[in-house]
Amino acid sequence: MPPSMPALIDDVEPGLQPISLIPDNPGEADASAPRTAAEPGDGFLAVGNAAMAGLSAVGLGMALAGRVLRFPRLPASVQGAVVALEHQPRVRRLLEERIGKRTADTALGLASTAANALAVAPSILAVDLAVNTFRAVEARADTRAWSRRAPHLTRPAARAEGPSDARTPEAPAGQIEQHLQRNSWVQAIGATVAGIASRDPNLAGNAALATVPKAARSTQEAFAATLGRGLADKDEALQIDPDSLRRLDRIDVVILDPRVLRSESLRLVRLRGAGEKDLAVWERAQAMLADDDLQPGWHPVPGSARGRGRATEALFAPAPHPLAVATLAQTQRAEVQAVTVDDAAGVGELRPAFDEIIPLAGDSIGDALLRTARTYQQDGHSVAVISSSAAQALSAADLGVGILPDDDQPQPLDADLIVDGLAGVWRILHALPAAKEASRRGVNLSIGASALGSLLLIPTVRGNGPEPVVLGAAAGLMSGYWSARNVVNARLPRPVPVDEWHAMSVEQVRNALAASSESTSAPDAADSAQRNIVWQFLDAVRDELSDPLTPVLGLGATATAILGSPIDALLVGSVLVSNAFLAAGQQLSAELRLNRLLAHQIPPAWKVTIRPDGTRDRVQVLPEQLQRGDLIEVGPDDVVPADARLVELEKLEVDEASLTGESLPVTKQIDATPGAEVAERRCMLFAGTTVAAGTGLALVTAVGPDTEVRRAADLVTSRHSDIGLGHQLGQITNRTWPLSMVAGGLVSALGVLRRTPLQQAVGQGVSVAVAAVPEGMPVVATLAQHASAHRLTKSGVLVRVPRSVEALGRVDVVCFDKTGTLSENRLQVTEVRTVAEHSREELLRCAVRATPSAKGQNHVDATDAAIVAAAESVPGALAAEPADAHLPFRSGRPFAASVFGTELTIKGAPEVLLAACGDVADGMDEVVEQLADEGLRVLAVARRELDPAQLATLSADADDPDAQLNALTKLCDDGLTLLGFVGISDTPRAGSAGLLAELHRRQVPVRMITGDHPTTGRAIARKMGLQLTAEQVITGSEWESLSGKEQERAVAERVVFARMSPANKVQVVQALERSGKVSAMVGDGANDAAAIRAATVGIGIVAQGSDAAHTAADVVLLDGKI
Repeated sequence: MPPSMPALIDDVEPGLQPISLIPDNPGEADASAPRTAAEPGDGFLAVGNAAMAGLSAVGLGMALAGRVLRFPRLPASVQGAVVALEHQPRVRRLLEERIGKRTADTALGLASTAANALAVAPSILAVDLAVNTFRAVEARADTRAWSRRAPHLTRPAARAEGPSDARTPEAPAGQIEQHLQRNSWVQAIGATVAGIASRDPNLAGNAALATVPKAARSTQEAFAATLGRGLADKDEALQIDPDSLRRLDRIDVVILDPRVLRSESLRLVRLRGAGEKDLAVWERAQAMLADDDLQPGWHPVPGSARGRGRATEALFAPAPHPLAVATLAQTQRAEVQAVTVDDAAGVGELRPAFDEIIPLAGDSIGDALLRTARTYQQDGHSVAVISSSAAQALSAADLGVGILPDDDQPQPLDADLIVDGLAGVWRILHALPAAKEASRRGVNLSIGASALGSLLLIPTVRGNGPEPVVLGAAAGLMSGYWSARNVVNARLPRPVPVDEWHAMSVEQVRNALAASSESTSAPDAADSAQRNIVWQFLDAVRDELSDPLTPVLGLGATATAILGSPIDALLVGSVLVSNAFLAAGQQLSAELRLNRLLAHQIPPAWKVTIRPDGTRDRVQVLPEQLQRGDLIEVGPDDVVPADARLVELEKLEVDEASLTGESLPVTKQIDATPGAEVAERRCMLFAGTTVAAGTGLALVTAVGPDTEVRRAADLVTSRHSDIGLGHQLGQITNRTWPLSMVAGGLVSALGVLRRTPLQQAVGQGVSVAVAAVPEGMPVVATLAQHASAHRLTKSGVLVRVPRSVEALGRVDVVCFDKTGTLSENRLQVTEVRTVAEHSREELLRCAVRATPSAKGQNHVDATDAAIVAAAESVPGALAAEPADAHLPFRSGRPFAASVFGTELTIKGAPEVLLAACGDVADGMDEVVEQLADEGLRVLAVARRELDPAQLATLSADADDPDAQLNALTKLCDDGLTLLGFVGISDTPRAGSAGLLAELHRRQVPVRMITGDHPTTGRAIARKMGLQLTAEQVITGSEWESLSGKEQERAVAERVVFARMSPANKVQVVQALERSGKVSAMVGDGANDAAAIRAATVGIGIVAQGSDAAHTAADVVLLDGKI
């Protein structure tokens, strides 16, 4: 049995019971022996690292004294041999097998320090001192953290029941380890060849010193030590294995225990039984959540049994942890696979965030996690396991991250790292890409330093071979330190609210908001203020210099300068810098033009305060000043400032096209809409949508980044850096660089054979190698991009990211938003079906008179405006005088009616009007269904002649509006004559069908993503020429039930994605990108912005309310033409 953990410091607290580190049976401590010789928190490691730092300081002092006093130096041959042994993986492995890892590190470090001190090499010792100081500070911080946490770590430990099997196969090496392995051969061969060729052992020693991979190790150590110190100082993580943070760059699979992604609070998932659609039953089920003793699972809803029938049952499940979404999003940013197991409770809406979900197959969760980890390890992956109780899986993982459970649960002491919760897990995952990038930079610095150091070995070249190695190591220290500091200082993500406001009654919403102590304050001024234009320019230059060609050209230029050709180096350097400045200036210019284009005043919000006497005060505030629980009022043409739950309304209709893609205004209601998708939550207002008609009063439930429309932005990992000619050239250079190096080496060798001076021969070889790099091509590409962008601007196209012009030529699939992109988001009557002897003119006349405008003004409702436009060609259709009486649409009354003289005209929902018509021909239901299948919104139109008694009743009630409305409503209940139906749809944008046809001709697949109903989406797709079957349409709810791998298969097979939320749109684009497709996303609304940013090429169309899409896009169509 492995030891539980070290004996904690006994004097931390009187009476504290330390946890024994000695196994009950010493004979069992073999296969599962401690991962480290020093136990965490006992101070041994801190003392050892401090001692090594002290010895490095002593050695540095000796070396400085030796340089000043001109002491005799140890020969370079001896120094090189001793230092080289420290960086030979095979030698180190043999020592570790015999004396242990820590002892081997100490022995090799002492030998290297002594050799460098005796060789009077203060610069090398200064770097060693810095590295050892980093380690000592990390160990000291970790010891303090263990001491602070000791009182909370005295519970029993969750340990594996038996020793875990040895890892098979051996864990794959990371970037640093691979480089050390390769470099060991280069070092050994290079030193040997140099010694034999020159017959000078000191030159062989200098060759060994010049090829020491010091930059690679120093970068990794600085990063890991700084990160470890930061985590310990913030009490975000405790290290059980001090080497765990040095393995971060190897991790490519993260397996999460599904239990750690759940919170302690429960939520209502769904109902089953006779009352599952009864709102009152839903409200009673919601009330059950107030019971603190409620457990997950199915429970009967009180009072839901009807007669002798069974009671309706409610399913309660744990709500996702507020940081679960951010944690899983971080795995995508880290470009690692996210895997979990599918237990009984499931992962719910988190399912799409996982690349793979493994079934339990009869195992416990812990056994399934262990089996999954072993499977991925056998496939050659490095695996991290995150759990609070799966001891064996944590022990078997390449990196085990244990989460401290509740007070009465055992502790996960088989882990390598212990964190408090998902905040610590997020920090570790946030460090994964930074660790990989730090290792990559360390390897590049090491290669470059060794290459330049080798050139300095040439007798006629001024300089010392090890000098570039020391400079590279120092640069690696700074690089690793700043990378880790950025990780440590990164802000924790915002917790995602888990409340389902749309499923609650108004009273439940009031109580929940009143009980919540959370509030969303305005963003910091520093965050919201626009950065100085100089810093924007410098950031753009930095991005351009991150081109893959830059390190190669920089190394070549430096080598050329060392070999005596500074003019050539200056030319190459000027090409690099001028190209970066030109491209950055072009991008910044486009940004400034776009900012001027989008400059506008943010619409204010109306905040309402209710006094004790019931009077209401209205005050204008900025949307960012709102907080959860505030009461806001909205009216016609208002832009909704925040997500909110409606508590009062009057004939409220909202245009939600910018969020859901629904082309028709949505009629709002007060009643809850439990179990509804975003597009069907009629009791909610969403930020960024526009009020089409009516007024409403609502309680703010989310502001700023927590709103539905902006939540999708958290799913976007980063902008693509692998587009454009620069990336293509980088890939070509990576393939040809080894060949060009061989060619350069052959040229140098031939020069030596021809007795050319060594410096000249090597210079010729370097020139040949550098000549294979197309350093002029980026400049040519940048100039071509600038010219193309300038020409496109004249055509109404603004190119914000120049590289996107090239990437457009490599697009594999184009995703289109429907509403506002392929269509104009403007309704029109596209179908008129009359009944019997009634004419089209009569039908349109009655339809337009059923909803007269107020005092001759334009119609606010988009449906009414479409009918008016269709009836303009009918003589006498538009009434010159106002209606004698009018019954408007409202929630619960799906029709509108008007009285002109003796005629009552009515239009509304077909199912309601058909029931009120006396004699209706057979087949009318089929007509309605047929029109609906064509993606049309269908309205029935009817009329009725009123007799004198009925007219007298309406006239008598003229002074009492409510009585008149009631009387008119009764007249609409029966006795109607059906005239026919009108079909209304969104207007296709001019050129949409031709564009899709051209893409089809060029064999570029198309995906249409919409918030509309699947029937509407399929019908619109067919009208625009897309030939598809019902199996090629998928809805948002179906999409959310798929794992990441399943989504990748779905995007390859499906064409229309209906009822998709902004987050769903991002996931569709990301699934295409993960499957290896170069995607373009075309959209116009705020709901498209995140998906536009996620695509390789984002294209924004100028339309009303599309500022967010413009800001995210690489290319902006200024004239709105697609």
